[in-house]
Amino acid sequence: MKHALLLLMCLLMVSLQAMASHIVGGELEIEHRSGYTYRITMNLYFDDVNGTPGARDPFANIRIFDKQTNLFKMDVQLPLRSDTFVDYTDIACTIGELRTRRIVYSQDVILSPNMFNNQQGYYMAWERCCRNRTINNIVMPDAAGQVFYMEFPPVTKNGTQFVNSSPRLFPPLSDYACANELFYYDFSGTDADGDSLVYDMVTPLNGYATADPTNAAPIARPAPYPEIRWQPGYNRENQIQGSPPIIIEKHTGRLTVRPDRIGLFVFAVRVQEYRAGVKIGEVRRDFQLLVKDCPRNESPVVQAKVNGQTTNYKQGDVIRISPTDARCLNVEFTDPDPNSRITLYARPVNFSSDLYTFTGTTTGIVNTPGGQESLQANVCFDECFDTEGQVYKLNLIVKDNGCSLPRQDTLQVSFVIDPIPNEPPSIQLSRPDKLYTVMEGDVIDFNVLGFDADNDEVTISAKGLNFDINSVPITFQTSSGIGQVQSPFNWQIDCETLRQDSYQIEFTATSMVCGKELTKTEVIEVRTDYPNQPPVLTTDKQVLVFELDLNEPFEANFTGTDLDKHMLSMQALGENFDLASLGMTFSATGGPGTATGKFNWTANCEAFQQGVLRVDFMLLEDACAPSPMQLITMEFKVKVPDYKDFTPPNIFTPNADGLNDFFEIPGMPADACTSSFQHIRIYNRWGKEVFSSTVHNFKWDGKDVNDGIYYYVIDYGADKFKGSVTLVR
Repeated sequence: MKHALLLLMCLLMVSLQAMASHIVGGELEIEHRSGYTYRITMNLYFDDVNGTPGARDPFANIRIFDKQTNLFKMDVQLPLRSDTFVDYTDIACTIGELRTRRIVYSQDVILSPNMFNNQQGYYMAWERCCRNRTINNIVMPDAAGQVFYMEFPPVTKNGTQFVNSSPRLFPPLSDYACANELFYYDFSGTDADGDSLVYDMVTPLNGYATADPTNAAPIARPAPYPEIRWQPGYNRENQIQGSPPIIIEKHTGRLTVRPDRIGLFVFAVRVQEYRAGVKIGEVRRDFQLLVKDCPRNESPVVQAKVNGQTTNYKQGDVIRISPTDARCLNVEFTDPDPNSRITLYARPVNFSSDLYTFTGTTTGIVNTPGGQESLQANVCFDECFDTEGQVYKLNLIVKDNGCSLPRQDTLQVSFVIDPIPNEPPSIQLSRPDKLYTVMEGDVIDFNVLGFDADNDEVTISAKGLNFDINSVPITFQTSSGIGQVQSPFNWQIDCETLRQDSYQIEFTATSMVCGKELTKTEVIEVRTDYPNQPPVLTTDKQVLVFELDLNEPFEANFTGTDLDKHMLSMQALGENFDLASLGMTFSATGGPGTATGKFNWTANCEAFQQGVLRVDFMLLEDACAPSPMQLITMEFKVKVPDYKDFTPPNIFTPNADGLNDFFEIPGMPADACTSSFQHIRIYNRWGKEVFSSTVHNFKWDGKDVNDGIYYYVIDYGADKFKGSVTLVR
């Protein structure tokens, strides 16, 4: 049963493929989504008039190949996503024999960097038969297949991800061309990566698809692909005959042709994609153009004259508009054809300003029975329009509603517009002084006035050039007025102000004219005057460098005086240490014009271990503009007894004569910061301990030992001292 069902489905697919024909054209696209995920899209343009509905396939099978080796890489099946009609430029030009559908197939796929890393790139292809049997410029069109072909780069380059989306061509229109009439078509594309696009005409590909129902939609083979066969007189450069034949502008993608005969003609366009001057991909689009024998459509006509003049403007002349001239052009436009709807619009050529407006009638129908023969409008330039001495060009374009595409007439107007004179504003201060010397308590007070001779709105403002104007007690309000404005300025000079020697204030009057600022400025300088004699700091010590014995007390007295009687205060700080941590104290009293301080300390081991100590004694002045801090620095170093510098006796005579009866060391140093006495031990010549003591003032009487030489060890913890003593009775 399953095999029978599968056979039935295959027969159904073959029958659908057999009916497939009348493909107008199309193209492939690839779009980067995220990471290594890409969306592959195929746009298929289908003849809805002559095509069989069953010929619209439910999916499209795309095959990807390595461009360098032509080896197969991947198959992608694209489901049908949408089916819509292609629009006309003008719906009124619709004809029953031309109706095109745009059928879109797409699917997201992952292009693995391990598979798609060949630096020569890749291509994808789709093959299908057949084309429209009524095509006039190729051989056996109803048996001619076509290949949708697109090249794309690897997804990695030099070990780094290389992101790229193919160019996306503008959707085609269902328009037709008229024999012996100029036809234009926008085939340009956009590129999401900002790559450069180059367009050219190419011969459409036929591929290997045939009219045989079993080969109408074959799986794409690797390139190269057979091309279609041109009828005599047609080729790649002459795909649609005419004057000119069909051509495409290399950089814009604008397609142009003036066909010299009626019929249906197939053509193909290629857009190549470049990045940094290197080609990275290409997209081809096949399409076809219907050329009809249309009723004659005459071009509309547009003329203009300067307001107040009687003769029409002659293209190529330069209109000079002075400040006193009328700033308008009178435009008249018409169309020789009866019942023609015409529309007027303007397009700047070498400038982007929109400082012009239309008044009057810009669209309407002319040459109706009893109606008007032409339409009139005015183009008026804004009074702020200034071409700055350059010649600007404006195209006045009139279009009709002719089929298949509108005809138009263009009048290019060249002009120079001189600016309307406008005086800059002026600014005045009610006091003429530009330099102020101030002391504490002074007041600077005047009015700031702004004027504009053209009666434009004028604004006055103020700012500090070398300071923040909001940081001092200045009262001033930015103000505006028509033609004239005034605002008071007031500055109470306080103590804080005197901390800076000089202030510069800029007053500005501003008028806005045609979006541009016109300004005038005045600058005043304020200098502060604050006589201040620096205070004096003294000490009762004659020198500032001290070496103190361990446990030696130290005291120093300090006096500060100030002739200006400013409040004085003292403080002391250790350089890289805290005074209290070493037992140092500093007490101070301050007042108007005088301050005293006392420093006390007893040298200790903690100070000895830190080495040289520096203490800064500072006298501070509380004034509007204080003098630099007065400073005295004292340096201290603690010295300790040298426990290595002593000479023990080397003999004693314990014979009770009262002379040298004991072994003792009266001169043995006291405990130092780094070492302290632990004990003394005395040994005989055989190493046996005969005496020991843990006190500095030990005495050994030699009792119970024989005369001779004895050895001792004095232990100070960090060091040990060894020696010998001779006992003689």
